[in-house]
Amino acid sequence: MSLEPDDEGPGMHERTMLVDLRQLKPMRPAPVEQPPEEPVAAPEAAEDPDTVDQVARGWEPFTFKGLEKVSKAQGQLAHRMRWLTPSDGTLSQISARLKGLFDAEVRLSLESVQVRPMEELRRFLGDPTFLAVLAPGALQGRAVLEVELALAHTAVDLLLGGAGETVGLRPLTDIEEGVMGYVILESLRVLVPALQAGVPRPRLDGVARGVDEVSARLGDDAPMLTVHLNANLGPHVGMVRLVVPSAVLAAAEPAVASVQRNALKKADMAAHAGRLSAVRSWLRAEIGTAELTTHDLASLRVKDVVLVDVLSARPDRGEPGTAQLRVGTGRAGRAEAEVFVDEDGHYKARIVDIIPGEPGNPRSATEEGGGRDEEEDFTNPELDVPPELEGAPLDDVNKPDGSDLLGDLPLQIAVELARIPVTAEQVVGMRAGQVIELGRGPGEPVELSVNGKVVARGELVEMEGQLGVRVTNLAG
Repeated sequence: MSLEPDDEGPGMHERTMLVDLRQLKPMRPAPVEQPPEEPVAAPEAAEDPDTVDQVARGWEPFTFKGLEKVSKAQGQLAHRMRWLTPSDGTLSQISARLKGLFDAEVRLSLESVQVRPMEELRRFLGDPTFLAVLAPGALQGRAVLEVELALAHTAVDLLLGGAGETVGLRPLTDIEEGVMGYVILESLRVLVPALQAGVPRPRLDGVARGVDEVSARLGDDAPMLTVHLNANLGPHVGMVRLVVPSAVLAAAEPAVASVQRNALKKADMAAHAGRLSAVRSWLRAEIGTAELTTHDLASLRVKDVVLVDVLSARPDRGEPGTAQLRVGTGRAGRAEAEVFVDEDGHYKARIVDIIPGEPGNPRSATEEGGGRDEEEDFTNPELDVPPELEGAPLDDVNKPDGSDLLGDLPLQIAVELARIPVTAEQVVGMRAGQVIELGRGPGEPVELSVNGKVVARGELVEMEGQLGVRVTNLAG
């Protein structure tokens, strides 16, 4: 908005002019005169709004150049390596053992992990250098551990009583290779106990003489994973590299999750708890199950009664009982809980045990989804014949189609006492003995859900000695 004075002398007044800033175009320099035979090009009829905005603001999008391309297979290989890594502090334990061996300060730190084609082996390994061949348990594949030649000479000199002086970069003698083999064995003695259960224990399988021998023993068909470690041996600095073919990693991965693997998952979650706070879902307290077909669910109407197969609590009577707490669709597991009414007349759930790895409700033909919104409206849909079919013969309306094939598809219906919003961070923090407010009192309606998606709401009733849920609302 701008205010401009009128040019009418003493009686001037202010005029108000509204300007739509979105219509403003950036100022362009005056066009350079062109020779007659080269007419000035006409301006473009339309411009990209994003481009105009970038020019007006004086910035351009930044594009990273020269980034290394990583395939999905390479990413999976690096992810697999994570489950095979030793426990935290293992490098420090190896450094402490080598410190006692050399009587000098030793520090090992991870520099990088890369997944590269095997034909690039020469890019990572030096020549000459020290190459120890490792055999992972009874597996046929092999891995290679390289210690840079200067660092190997320093280690040998220190271990033989010298001062660790730098010598010429000549290949190690047989005796010096034997000394370095002893250093590797001492390191493996610390490393092996730190590996998780089920991972093959590496052992020293000899020393390779040059990259050509290593390439012949590792093969060149599959990608390789290279782990680069910085090594400080007294005042000397060098690099230690571990090269593992993908076939060895695939064969060495444990078939089942170990205690250490689960602990690593929990450590990751604890370290990134802030990210999990943004992931929201529903915690559902299920107290019963029923089974319907797809046609039964489609024809469900208000006042219909869904007979319940199992009911572990009676909220209609305000009685305590048990419930299964599930998150989302509940396929990853469940928490067993005792439900009771507190002194304020609200239900609470006390977690008794957390059982992972068991499936939740079976998958159905209905759309999967999360819980309902707080403002979700439960309405009773009307069944109207489309206008174009009014007055049509019954046979034309009921022609068979694919929907007839769904008649016998069973659906597992869950009876929910309550559902409360939770974050992934709160789910990670659930423990046995914890009490959770369910925010639901005795006599309040229960909900029927399929795969975590609410389909109806109703009240518990008894029909001819069998418990059921009388539908009071249907989910839109």
